[in-house]
Amino acid sequence: MRTSLSLQRLLILQVWAFSLLLLLSPPALAEEPIPIRPIDPDQAGRVSYSLQIKPLLEAKCVGCHAGARPKGLYDVTSVHNLMQEGGSAGPGVIPGKPDDSSLVQYVRGILQPRMPKEEPPLSEDEVHLIREWIASGAIDDSSTQIETQATTAGAASAPPLSQEEAEAELQALLFTADPVEQLLKKRAYRLRYLPAPPQPPEVTGPVNNDIDRFIVAKWESSPNPAVKSNAPKVCDDPTFLRRVFLDVIGRIPSITETESFLNDSSPEKRQNLVDQLLARNSEYAGHWTPFWEDALCSNGNHQGGVGTHGNYRDWAFKNFEQNKPYDIMAAELIDPTMPNHPERYILNNEPMKTVQSAANTAQVFLGTGLKCASCHNHFENKEWTQARFFGFAGYFAPADLELVRCEQPTGQFIPTRFIFDLPDMPNDVPANPTSRLRRVAQLLVDPTNPRFAKTIVNRLWKRHFGLGLFEPVDDFRLDRPPSHPELLDWLADDFMRHGFDIKHTIRLILNSRTYQLAYNPEFEDHYDVGKPDQPRYFQSPSLRRLTAEQVLDSLLLVAGRTEWRGKQRTFQDDESTPLTRSLGRPSARNDVSTSRPEDVAVVQALELLNGDELYERIYQGPAISQMASQGKPEQIVHEIYLRILNRPPGEDERSAGIAFLESCQIEGEPRNPQSLNEVIGDMVWAFVSSPGFQYIN
Repeated sequence: MRTSLSLQRLLILQVWAFSLLLLLSPPALAEEPIPIRPIDPDQAGRVSYSLQIKPLLEAKCVGCHAGARPKGLYDVTSVHNLMQEGGSAGPGVIPGKPDDSSLVQYVRGILQPRMPKEEPPLSEDEVHLIREWIASGAIDDSSTQIETQATTAGAASAPPLSQEEAEAELQALLFTADPVEQLLKKRAYRLRYLPAPPQPPEVTGPVNNDIDRFIVAKWESSPNPAVKSNAPKVCDDPTFLRRVFLDVIGRIPSITETESFLNDSSPEKRQNLVDQLLARNSEYAGHWTPFWEDALCSNGNHQGGVGTHGNYRDWAFKNFEQNKPYDIMAAELIDPTMPNHPERYILNNEPMKTVQSAANTAQVFLGTGLKCASCHNHFENKEWTQARFFGFAGYFAPADLELVRCEQPTGQFIPTRFIFDLPDMPNDVPANPTSRLRRVAQLLVDPTNPRFAKTIVNRLWKRHFGLGLFEPVDDFRLDRPPSHPELLDWLADDFMRHGFDIKHTIRLILNSRTYQLAYNPEFEDHYDVGKPDQPRYFQSPSLRRLTAEQVLDSLLLVAGRTEWRGKQRTFQDDESTPLTRSLGRPSARNDVSTSRPEDVAVVQALELLNGDELYERIYQGPAISQMASQGKPEQIVHEIYLRILNRPPGEDERSAGIAFLESCQIEGEPRNPQSLNEVIGDMVWAFVSSPGFQYIN
């Protein structure tokens, strides 16, 4: 008995001593809170919940704080839920009071434990973004609508659930008070929030179509007085003529085409010209095919990045000539089982590797750069970890993994996953590689995947304006929001509603007043990668250098030759000359590239000034001899301007040209046709080497 009492006393004494030790121990040092920066009211007002805050919370917090039983009663899936009481810490979001909002306090580390608990902490920029949004009133800019979707019971139709969601679903099933006979009569439904397409805003400025409404709305609401008061003018007819010819069929207009358009007095002549050019299917296809050769790393007849089994150029040319819907084109490139598709352009065929196939597919069709994620975890694109990247790359594995003996496991299984804006995509896919690729193609072009449409319409926008609505066009990220998010959403929705018709979107762009604005260097937009939030207004087009293909096809016209590219290229596939390289044509397409460099290199300037190839191309055609035979200097000058710059000369230009031609004659001697040819050739060379020819104004 005494022994038992002694043991009890000893245990009590030990517990007391341990408790005293805990009380007297110094508290554990907490991590320093993430610092905060002053909030700029103008910048805060531009933060978008749907485009910036919601994706950030979904990437960092929704794994624990969503579903039927969110941890800590904290639900981050909507603005409404964020503003509700979230346990003892109070509301997650208090509009106008970022530092009093428990969401900010948790992610900064003011309240413990710091959130996200099992992920790396938010960066200082991410915390500042959340604070800006709350300071501006925590506006919910996601216009939504509810759509019910009937589902059939079965594992195939069930979306993946977290463990907590699955437990809640099970409890709801077990503890329902409905009798069995009533349960048998009920159908299962899912509620999905579908963003409503944005509506073009009402504006007071002049517009041609709905594109202009979104653009002008940003002008009228700009905090910059110079932008707000600026009234951009439309370019003149010669500028529009040259611009639209180069953008649609890849060459300058001929003298006949120039005179026909300039002499047309119809008020609809610009719209009519757009329709006529888009109907010239062969020239249109010839112009757009090199763009997709760059994007898909194809070297034409040789095996390229998409793994060709035939001539990729013929396939691309035919599809553009027929204006095949873009979703079908993309699916054909990925899915080897598509019907009526003998070329079998499989994205992961040799010599491509699985990782490169996945990265290129994401970059080309989804505007997402993932190459860094193949080696780095949370390196640049914080939306994508290594686990997510290799889960996506699993779709492109050419064969099932081989089972090998592993004495000591060194890694974890990564399920295949698809890059998608919606979280309810299935994780399990069939093991057959062909089935996997078919599933990739289906998910890629699904209308509920808006990023697919946004990526291509952004590429089309950059192609015609020099800058995209989001930049860089191959790296669409949350920390680089679009300059006009509503316009991007509207264009993508319009593109899908019109059957993924590329020509439809191009026509819409070309007929907009924004596209037809005159160049004004004072209001020209520029993109600085170090300043992704720098506003872009598109009050002036950006100067764009002609591509190698545009220069060479236009030189054919200047020289008086008529063999337009169409299927026949102006140079052979394996031909790589100083002129073509200096003009930006890649000598080998080893990487995805949907835009060529705009900077003028020294080699280009030297080649244009004294290169043998340019000299030969100018003198190969009959144009110079034909102009020399006219004899009259004023006629020669007039034709040179129409032929090269696609406009008549001004009075000063005409006088200077005539004076130059007359000064080259030997006084008292008859004009030598051969020497006149050389003089005209020098003038043509000078004009071709000028910025007026080399750039799209």
